[in-house]
Amino acid sequence: MKKNKLYPNYWKASDNSKISCKEKIVILNNNVIELQNLINQIYDEAILMGVNKKQIKEVINDLATNLNTELKG
Repeated sequence: MKKNKLYPNYWKASDNSKISCKEKIVILNNNVIELQNLINQIYDEAILMGVNKKQIKEVINDLATNLNTELKG
């Protein structure tokens, strides 16, 4: 994944094959951009409220690290 892009050059399926459906790619990329905007908003608001920057980063990182789903795949 490139540092200046939010999403990878291509998305992989669960079997590591390349996802080629353009509609899925657009949705995934848009979701990543939307998530980045939301995270930035949460981070900015926390700072404005006086929260320690390191602490809010840890909370955000913990959320990503501890993702769970009941979906199979």
